[in-house]
Amino acid sequence: MMQILDNEKEQRILPIFRLAFRPFFLGASIFSAIAMIIWAIFWSGKVDVSMLMYGNPIWWHSHEMLVGFTGAIIIGFLLTAVQNWTGSPGVRGWPLASIFLLWAIARIGLLFGTANIIWMIIDLTWVPLATYFLAKPLILRKQWNNLFFVPLLLLMTLLNAYFHFMVLGFVDFDLRGVSLSVVTVISVIVLVVGGRVIPFFTWRGTDTAQITRVNAIELLAMIPSWLLLANVLLPIPDGINQVTLPALFFATGLTHLIRFVRWRTFQTLKTPLLWSLHAAYLFMIIGMFMLGFHFLTGDVSYSVALHFITVGGIGCMILAMISRVSLGHTGRSLQAGRWIIIAFLALIIATLVRTVIVSLVPTMILNSYVISAALWAVAFTIFSIVYFPILTQPRVDGRPG
Repeated sequence: MMQILDNEKEQRILPIFRLAFRPFFLGASIFSAIAMIIWAIFWSGKVDVSMLMYGNPIWWHSHEMLVGFTGAIIIGFLLTAVQNWTGSPGVRGWPLASIFLLWAIARIGLLFGTANIIWMIIDLTWVPLATYFLAKPLILRKQWNNLFFVPLLLLMTLLNAYFHFMVLGFVDFDLRGVSLSVVTVISVIVLVVGGRVIPFFTWRGTDTAQITRVNAIELLAMIPSWLLLANVLLPIPDGINQVTLPALFFATGLTHLIRFVRWRTFQTLKTPLLWSLHAAYLFMIIGMFMLGFHFLTGDVSYSVALHFITVGGIGCMILAMISRVSLGHTGRSLQAGRWIIIAFLALIIATLVRTVIVSLVPTMILNSYVISAALWAVAFTIFSIVYFPILTQPRVDGRPG
């Protein structure tokens, strides 16, 4: 089987810039751990961190965890996956380093600086640049079934611009509206990717019969997901939105639950790299139902419902996925060590503290924020330490990538 790149050329590239998953998985994990430590300190009230977080802590937390952290993971994953989809070499070397550098400069600027159009411009460049390197091989190889990721990334860029317009005072400040839009875009990406890989990984990892895709169930799951995205993004009249929004959250949760129950979750309980994926997908489903109840009755806290998705669904899915992908793409066996299992458990506990404990013991709300953020920081610090040598050294099998 021909190698995608000539080995001699590969050796001239620093290992960390040989494929996009390397810098973005590591950089985003380190950044998220730092960001959550700062967030925990902010809520503890023990140390004044007002000089940080772009002069607007709530905006900064929402933007940086959705765009800065999650956006980087998505870019790292897609720019790596496109090589497998198309057979064309993924972006690497100086082009990859340039994208990553723009991302890193934006993170530093938004942490230590104050609202400025210069930081906005820098932060609005790295995703479109990455999208170009994603779209080019997809179009050349006519991979139309994966091309939908391109408009989703461009949509995230537009929402990122709106984030910046808000903090710069160019538009009305609607943090809840724009953050829900970004969460919904990310959720669709997670549900699409999760629906593709979790059944495959489960089949291969449990040595059981193949989990077949039932087209009717797949279609049933994705139609309400895309309709939900449209409902969140489009200016639906309030009278209609009060009916359609909760209905679509319920429909999305229910149809993905039907999809999920076919994936033999109980057979994954001895395999951490599998049960962590299943747990994340289940958190996504719970979050969809919770948001449905919130928009229908108001009895469920919006913040609690949202964090079932952001911490439990998106966060746990990211940690599980990058732990597995990093092993597979560096030629290592797909085995999670003791510390990574601890990281998985820490993030699951963080989810429960930020949602269940906050709901059951409202007097602990500030302590729950601190504990949850600290546990997130623990989880991604563990990943960063354990996977630093994996992501910064060449593949163990000598192959490119």
